[in-house]
Parts: sequence; C-alpha cells; structure tokens
Amino acid sequence: MASILRIANLCKTYYISNTIKQDVLKGVNLELGKGELVALLGESGCGKSTLLNIIGGLDTDYTGSVIIRGKFIRDYTEKQMDDYRKKQVGLIFQNYNLISHMSLRENIEIAMKMSDINPDEMKKRALELLELVGLKEHADKYPNQLSGGQKQRVAIARSLANNPEIILADEPTGALDKEASAQVHKILSEIAAMGKLVIIVTHSKAVANMCTRVIKLDDGIVVSDEMKKRPKKEYQKYKEVETKSIKTKDITKLSFRNIIASKGRNILVSIGIAIGIAALILILALSRGITNYVKDYYGADGKSTIISTEYDKNATIGSSKITTIKEISGVKNVTKSTNISAVTATYNDETYDMAKVYEYNSINAPTLLYGSYASSAEIIIDLDFAETLTNDQAIAAIGITLTLIYDGISYDFKVSGLYDDSSSTTGYITSEYMDYYSTNTTCLYVEVKDITYLDSVKEELESLGFNATELNEEASTVLDYIDLGTTVLTAVSLIAMVVSAIMIIIVMYISVIERTQEIGILRSIGARKKDILKMFITEASLLGTIGGALGLGLAYLIAIVTNIVSVIAADAYFISYNPLYYILGLLVSVLVSTLAGIAPSYKASKLDPVEALRYE
Repeated sequence: MASILRIANLCKTYYISNTIKQDVLKGVNLELGKGELVALLGESGCGKSTLLNIIGGLDTDYTGSVIIRGKFIRDYTEKQMDDYRKKQVGLIFQNYNLISHMSLRENIEIAMKMSDINPDEMKKRALELLELVGLKEHADKYPNQLSGGQKQRVAIARSLANNPEIILADEPTGALDKEASAQVHKILSEIAAMGKLVIIVTHSKAVANMCTRVIKLDDGIVVSDEMKKRPKKEYQKYKEVETKSIKTKDITKLSFRNIIASKGRNILVSIGIAIGIAALILILALSRGITNYVKDYYGADGKSTIISTEYDKNATIGSSKITTIKEISGVKNVTKSTNISAVTATYNDETYDMAKVYEYNSINAPTLLYGSYASSAEIIIDLDFAETLTNDQAIAAIGITLTLIYDGISYDFKVSGLYDDSSSTTGYITSEYMDYYSTNTTCLYVEVKDITYLDSVKEELESLGFNATELNEEASTVLDYIDLGTTVLTAVSLIAMVVSAIMIIIVMYISVIERTQEIGILRSIGARKKDILKMFITEASLLGTIGGALGLGLAYLIAIVTNIVSVIAADAYFISYNPLYYILGLLVSVLVSTLAGIAPSYKASKLDPVEALRYE
C-alpha cells in the first residue's frame, strides 16, 4: 500500500474555561494510503469530525503529528495551509455546504478559480465531474432546485475539482434516504478505486461495512483497525495543480451577486449614498455657478474695474481735475456724470417733487424692472414715484409724458421704464438732455485698465480730495458669503456621507453574519484570508460605485431642472456643469464606502473555518 497519510500520537483538547478542559483525541496513530475507502466509525463525540478537520487543515490547534507525504502540515505557513486545502484535500460535508447563489457548475468552478486551470478547461472539467456524479444535465440549476442526494453528489464533484489526493467526507449520507445513500457510497467507492484516499466519518455500521477499511474510535482513541480489502499497489501518479489567489474579476462577480441577493437593503444604502453625493456635487456646482454669475455681472473676481469719484456735497468737478485724473497711471477711461436736485415734474396738471435726477449712461444705470432704458427725450423713473403718479398702478406709468422743470428750464419726457431704488434718486435721463439743464459735473466714473490698478488709483484720487468708491464693492462680500456657505453646506453633505458610511458598516456586518457559512466553505476549499478580505472590501466598493452613480444621475437631473428655472427667472445658469465635480463625487463615494467596509471585511477574513462551517 502506497502511504499518503501518517498520524502519530495525535491529541486534541478543547478548553471549556481556564480550568475546565475536554480531551477529544488521546494519542491517535494511523497510516493510510492510496485507493483506500476508510470508514471512521464511532458514536457522536468520539472525535471523528475533529480528526477529519485536523487532516483537512481546518483545525491546527493540536499536539502530535499529521504527515502528508513526509511533510508535517502543522509546520505549514498560513499560505501553505491554504494551498494544502486547495490542492491536496477535498472536503464533503453532511449538510452539503453549497453556495446558494451559484449554479452547480459554478459551485465546482469556484474551487478551480484558485488554481492555474484556464477558464475553458475549468468549464470542461466541471461538466465532466457533474457527469461523473450523474448531474451534467442540471449544470445550470441552483442548489435549492435539487434534492438532498443530488446536492451531496454536487459536493462530491466539487471536492474533486482540483484533483486532490485525499477526499474527506463528514457524514456524507447522514441526511439522505437509503437510495441516495447508496448512490453517494457508490461514487465514493469509484473515487477510491481511482487511487485516491477517501475517508468517511460515520456512526453507521452499514456504511462502514461497504468500505475497504474500518477504523473505530471510542473516547478519542483507536480501538480497532480492520482492513477488509487491500487496495491495488499501482495507481496513476498524482499530479498537483498550481495554486493562486482568486482573480479580481471572480471576486467582483461574487460580491456583485451578493449585492443582488440582498438587493432590498442594498438599494436603501445606495439611495442614502446617492443623496449625500448628489448634495456634495450640487453644492459645489451651485457655488461655482453663482460665483460665475456674480463675476459676470460685476467683473472678474467679483471686483469692478470702475471707481465712482465725487467731491463732498457733490461739488462741481472742473475740466482741469478731469485731465489730471486721466493722466493717473492705470486709468483707462473717465466718464462724466451730472445730476440735478429739487426737480419739479408735472403730469395731468398735477405737480410733483423729484428728489434727484441723474444722467444716464452705460456705467451709471439702475437695473430695470419693466420697460426699456431711456433714449433721446425719454426718462426711466423709480417704482415708488411711478406708483405716486398712477395711484399704485406703477406699470401704467410706462408711456405717460412728464414735464421736468429745473432752474426755469422745462422739457417733456416719455417714461420708458421703471426701476426699484432705495436711494433718493427718482429718475434718469440721457446725457443729451442733462446738458440742457446743467453742465456742472458732480461725479466721475473712472475705469481702470484691470483690477490690479484699483487700489493705487483709489489712493491717487483720494489724495486729490475725492471720495473714491469701487463700484459694486458689495460683490466681494457676496463672494465671501458664497464661499462661507459652500464650506458649511459641504460639511453638511460630508456628514451625510458619514451617516452613509455607518449604514454601510452595519450592512456589511450583517452580510458577514449571513455569509459566515459561505466564508467557511470558501476557506475549506483553499480560499486565503486575503481573498475573503478582498471579496468583502470589493462588495463595499461596489455599493459605493452604485450609490455614487445614482448620485451623479440625481445631481445631473436636479441641475437640469434648476438651470431651466434659473434661465427663465434670471437669464443665467446657476449650476455649473463641471465634469470634475462629478468625478470627485464618484471618487468620494467609492473611497468612503471602501473605508467603511474595511472593519467588517477584516472580521470576515479572521473567521475560524471550522466555526464558520458550523454556523447556522
């Protein structure tokens, strides 16, 4: 008999507490070889399953020796132990331990995905193994569509996936009827006849009688070892497969399937992520859009390139002063402005006082509410004055004729538009007609070449005795408030992302609990801790990707609707379509989700395979 497995003085103790212990195996010595169909017989609690777990590399906490082809497996590194389970042993369990969201073929292929078998060969071999156990026609079915006997046959096929030398079956017929049990035993006998060592844990003497060797355990020791039939001496040489980690694409597929399997709660999590990401994108885009609007309205960087200049109490500015101002370094243009005070207006034989009438030009013009700007013998008037003229029907003032009288000079003006102003100004007329009333310049608008000259020109003007004020200086304040609001709202959206991260952590921990047995199955067929870690982190990343993508779509939809409204209301886009914000939003979503998944993923990778397989 060609020896494969030697067990020497194997002992196993469970510690119930610091002071209470239970000896399960008490010095087991065995030598097993190719072609044997071995029954480990004994009553419950005698140590059969514990011995099987130790041989299978699932339990490494023992004393004594387990030697596979001259190598002590207790000396294996963690990676070597994973490889051992992957290529040298195949495990069959009483409760089948098939992965429910995989087809029968995929349940077999998953073991081969950790080896160097190429995809085409993998599919071919999976179908051959299903044919071996009589289930090839059911390859695309799922475990819940099979009977107990069929599930166990799939489990046998999976145990053979990487052509292991040892097959370990823990009560493989315990949950089956007589007919299904006979089928399973027949298949295991055929596998042993191929030259593999098959060890069956059972408490059934009937099952044991069908094996070639029966080893009976009682209270942790071997009490009998009966060889019923000696195996052949020569078998085909055993060929090991090369091992590797599960490919990223296969891990991604597993993770995505689990997300689909738990789609109800994962949809809720994705919506939570989407809201946070959409809020972040919209806050940044809205800030940029309004900032651009302010800059377009007031000038680059929200600063005007125009300075309003006048003497105290609106004293007249002479031509020599105007010439001096034009010669200041950085001055691009100077525009004169004149106003007249205490103007009398008549309409429908009624006389009204107008506090002040300004000269209208391209620089000095209010924002119209109704109508159009003045041209020739036209005037735009303040909304309050219009209501006074028309008994609170302001819009009716457009088109009426006012006679303006100042310093004995009168002209008729047609009202062309209305504006709203909280100052004492009540009207604007063109430069042409202002010259008829007065040529005394009381205000200048000094335009600088660019904003870098603003401060120096203002200083020069003030040194000449002028009050110099940057036109629309409030724009800078508006931008400051926009920046502050953006910071605050971004912080709020990030808090929403933190809440989403907490949701992901909770969902991932639930997923770990629900998939504990699946983790045990994967570890038992050779999956490494890093494979499990990678699988759950990938699941968290996928949740972030899905939620982020939904957030991008939501943000884009809201941006479209908002911009339609803003164009109608203000003839401007308030939300910026900046692709970088959408890329940033997706990256934040994936990053936050991935970080949130680290702790649950780490816990999953640290689960003990034996305990995980027992989890219900």
